[in-house]
Amino acid sequence: MVKIMKEIYIMLTQVGTLVSKSIKLYTKAKYNHSSIGVDPNLRVFYSFARRVRYFPLIGGFITEVVNEGMFKYYPETECAIYAKRVDNATYNKVCALLDIYKSDPKKYHYNLMALIGILLNKPFTSENRSTCAEFVAKILDESGIYTFQKPLCFVRPDDLPKIPDLNLIYEGRMLQLDTRRVG
Repeated sequence: MVKIMKEIYIMLTQVGTLVSKSIKLYTKAKYNHSSIGVDPNLRVFYSFARRVRYFPLIGGFITEVVNEGMFKYYPETECAIYAKRVDNATYNKVCALLDIYKSDPKKYHYNLMALIGILLNKPFTSENRSTCAEFVAKILDESGIYTFQKPLCFVRPDDLPKIPDLNLIYEGRMLQLDTRRVG
């Protein structure tokens, strides 16, 4: 019997905000934000980030649309998109987990303490709070795709490309991304 495989997508970005630039100075990483999605057109992703454009301290679960929202205001945004092939049951589990977040997005908040925890090497976790990479790591872990060998609140966007069998399918300016791709 042939197993039907689908893809989930991880998008890493570097936006031009002051916060993003500050994080980049500290991490020295090429990308400092991560999102996860299941849209084969590579248009819709989910993450934890600011909810208010001019006030980064108000954050939580968000839906990100390529070249819209914050990305629209930063046309020089660089991104890398990776695909991970998974079986149908795993794909459905990812979708179910995302549906939980989408059903009550205001319940979930950004885990600012985790950023301090990374600096202090002390984990700060909360049931309804995540950083962007912590959220992606939770979805990957709870769906059985990948388990990190450290507390999820310590996962950073630059850890994600190290996941086995992750395939880079696009890297470059977000504006040049063809979102009509069919997976």
